[in-house]
Amino acid sequence: MISLKTFILLFGVLFFLSTTVYACDHDERSDKDDIDEMDVDEDFSSLTGEGRILSGSYNNIRIHVNFDNLRSGSSSLHSYIENEMVPPVVAWFEGALRVKYPVSGLLQRSSSVCGFSAPSDLRRGVAADYYLIATANSKSGTTVASAGACSQASGSKRPIIAKVTFNIQQVRPPNGDVLLQERYIYLLMHEMMHSFGVTNSLFNSYIDENGRLRRGHVKTVTIAGARRLVLDVPSLTTRLRNYFGCSSLPGMIMENNGGTGTASSHPEKRYFMWEVMTSGTYFGRRISQFSLAFLEATGWYDPNYDFAEPFYWGQGQGCGFINGKCSSSQFDEFCSTSRGCSNVGRSGGSCHSDSLDDGCKYILPSESLDCDNPNGDNYARLPDLQVFGRGAGSKCFEGTLNTRNSGSSTTFCFRYTCTGSGSGTQVQVQVGKNTIVCDREGSMSVKGYSGYVKCPDPITFCNTVGKQYCPRNCLNRGSCVNNKCQCNSGYSGIDCANRI
Repeated sequence: MISLKTFILLFGVLFFLSTTVYACDHDERSDKDDIDEMDVDEDFSSLTGEGRILSGSYNNIRIHVNFDNLRSGSSSLHSYIENEMVPPVVAWFEGALRVKYPVSGLLQRSSSVCGFSAPSDLRRGVAADYYLIATANSKSGTTVASAGACSQASGSKRPIIAKVTFNIQQVRPPNGDVLLQERYIYLLMHEMMHSFGVTNSLFNSYIDENGRLRRGHVKTVTIAGARRLVLDVPSLTTRLRNYFGCSSLPGMIMENNGGTGTASSHPEKRYFMWEVMTSGTYFGRRISQFSLAFLEATGWYDPNYDFAEPFYWGQGQGCGFINGKCSSSQFDEFCSTSRGCSNVGRSGGSCHSDSLDDGCKYILPSESLDCDNPNGDNYARLPDLQVFGRGAGSKCFEGTLNTRNSGSSTTFCFRYTCTGSGSGTQVQVQVGKNTIVCDREGSMSVKGYSGYVKCPDPITFCNTVGKQYCPRNCLNRGSCVNNKCQCNSGYSGIDCANRI
């Protein structure tokens, strides 16, 4: 029989592995000169003779991915990347992004690009606005993938050819592991966002509403006592000010740590924790309105904001959240206790800080304690009372519930229902066969058990953590009906990511 000491040590190792923050190298180029300009026919009919954009809708972006250079790694990995990882992400972008100046005719190139000879389909020409070359390497460390633009249109300056490289030491076929599949989908979304223009190497290529190169939008300002790079584009800055409730916010504050490939090309993690474009990968990420607003700020795209996921880190917290200290006593986003529920309410985890968050502590989720983990009951206290698994409808609740006279604080995954509205909002929490009704923040006991379950503030919970939505807008492979994805024929899953 395994000893208690060995069990604790093993659990600690599993917890560490499940909370490891994997890295991404967003851009294999640190210098703008490495991106060449390419003459290509673009449709500028949306501009009047005075250079102003005509009102009206734009066409959705057309994306073509070439896998000819995906050579490293096993055939099963190639098949996974080509058939299971890349297609749902491409489908999402083709639904979420409209392009203002599409390619007229065929996108065609005969010379080498991205370090490769031009693939045969590109030499012939493809009906696309964006061409992505997928490749792979073997690299030590925690980098999972890297991406960057290789060519931009000489007219609009929009990136039109890019490369994404997968590290075969960090990518493996999930084989039914829905959490790993989710991690890879968000990772690829993140990387493609960079290659579409969310990178410091392309900031000076952004264009304004008249189709001209934008000037004066990249600034260095003092925030919270430190000099920071800020991107100030009116549409983006206004959205940020309204969200945080801070009229003096100077714009999108960029990451100041992490070195080349991370600093200046990601939103600052302290202010945009959980946003898919912050550096690193962990469970529970959200592709928020700000990723889409960032792409709108380039001047090349007209995003569909229906594709944004709910996001509430720092929402309405005012200028103090931006300029002040990250105090857990002032802002619920930050933590001081050792354990708790993550900000998105999907997982328990540990109070943690890293090199990118300016020393601010937040709950880093653990895969072992993730309510979407179908094996979560293996790590749970009182597993018979809890519910785990993708689509099971449970969220993370804190408490000390146990079968003894006293117990330490931990986290639980319980099903819940939000009822009522306004001051009458309640959260009904299913704890095994018992139901507790939370009509205010506080502690609730459960018949037959010692300790308590901590009730969240019901109004806040039901408008944030407990708010129902269609993940990733069904990846543009289905319809969102009553906050549930109705997948098109051939697809399944809570986000329609799986092929049948």
